[in-house]
Amino acid sequence: MSGQVADPVQVLIVDDEVSIRWVLRQALREAGYTVHEAESAEAARSLLGRHSLQVALVDINLPGEDGLSFTKSLLKMIPDLAVLVMTGQDSMFHTIEAMKAGAYDYITKPFDLEAVEQLVEKAAQDQRRQPASAKRKQARSGKSDLLVGSSSSMRELYKAIGRVADTDLTVLIQGESGTGKELVARSIHQHSGRAARSFVAINCAAIPSELLESELFGHEKGSFTGAVERKRGKLEIASGGTLFLDEIGDMPLVLQSKLLRVLQEQQFERVGGHQLVSTDLRVIAATHRNLEQRIKDGQFRMDLYYRLNVFPVKIAPLRERPEDIPELIEHILQRGCRELAVSRKEMAAETMTALQRYPWPGNVRELENTVKSLMITNFASVIPLESLPQSFVAPVPSQPVQKSLENLVLSQLRPVVKQYVQQEGQELMDLVMPQVERPLLHLLLEETRWNQQRAARILGINRNTLRKRIENLGLKRQQTYQPPSGVAESAPEALAAAAQ
Repeated sequence: MSGQVADPVQVLIVDDEVSIRWVLRQALREAGYTVHEAESAEAARSLLGRHSLQVALVDINLPGEDGLSFTKSLLKMIPDLAVLVMTGQDSMFHTIEAMKAGAYDYITKPFDLEAVEQLVEKAAQDQRRQPASAKRKQARSGKSDLLVGSSSSMRELYKAIGRVADTDLTVLIQGESGTGKELVARSIHQHSGRAARSFVAINCAAIPSELLESELFGHEKGSFTGAVERKRGKLEIASGGTLFLDEIGDMPLVLQSKLLRVLQEQQFERVGGHQLVSTDLRVIAATHRNLEQRIKDGQFRMDLYYRLNVFPVKIAPLRERPEDIPELIEHILQRGCRELAVSRKEMAAETMTALQRYPWPGNVRELENTVKSLMITNFASVIPLESLPQSFVAPVPSQPVQKSLENLVLSQLRPVVKQYVQQEGQELMDLVMPQVERPLLHLLLEETRWNQQRAARILGINRNTLRKRIENLGLKRQQTYQPPSGVAESAPEALAAAAQ
């Protein structure tokens, strides 16, 4: 019926902190939601039968029954509920476990209220559009320290691992060399129902093509010179567990067709054999190559690509997540003390800055090797900047850079100021400041991918202050900065025109 107003979305907040519940309640009610709240899992259960809930925000650390356990039982009772797990501990383990428990998403405290409102809105829309009626799988506990980092791209990666781990879907991991593709594959296996069985890895680029078939499929005795006995291949050894095919993009075409048959039928023949061997395995593949381009070049089968790319996972290179570098370095330093039998080390502040600025073409693998080398070659407990190779010591923005920027601004403003003086113009500050501030803020937001918290921290201002400046300046999220309509490309011309 036209004009019919939909019922307000009902949201449940479960948190033992009164202040957290109050803040969320006020914000969500102002946004038009009907809000219910409880201080524990037990108290929340008493509300379930009385309300038709669409979204729930559940703290991970609840008194009595913890938030993850409650999330699992909550989704058994209300399978279509969108659960947002809240925690003060931003870790890979909690993110993965929350997503495995069936959570819609994951919120880290202290949170951005605006971001929470947007997430609740998205969850409610998705819940109404396509209820999550599919069966939620039980989670398996078990901590993993295989991956490190808390950037937005890493959190998305942890969520992806949590969503796919307990399925048997084929996963295709794409990322540059050294980004940790095998670590991601191992983490998926570790959090899956196959964790107690074998994780078998094979690098398709490291084994000569004439030997790769035997490594994968095994061979019968006498099938070729040197085959003195029957050998089980990786496909057979991995049965019941996970087979990781690293650098799948380098697999020869003839083997690609045979692998496709295994994926389709879960059966194969050993080299030199005629008996079908059945296998029950989960395949995870990885590559640093552009498989779509290799398909165009005739070097990769399209049907195999679609069979592998059921659940795609992409790993961001280290240069795109420099905020993860201090955490990674600390992890390597702690582990390195045990592995290398050296005393505790730490990075000097300027050393850490230089390491964060370096582009890391070899990604995490290069970072690990560099840090371990520094640990061995430095006897002092604090590793100084001078110990880094020259290539790591990028020029630091200093007086010359600041001076050149000052000169640029000076050259652009001089004709405007001169004209204002000549014409006795007024309110020059009100004219100039927005036209300097607007591109500055927009460029910074572009570089931080519109992460307002990070941008505010770089600017040295409050998050709410930044939000108000964005609104006042009329900044919108877009690909590249464009001056507002009516503003000339040349700053002096634009300012001069406005002065008239």
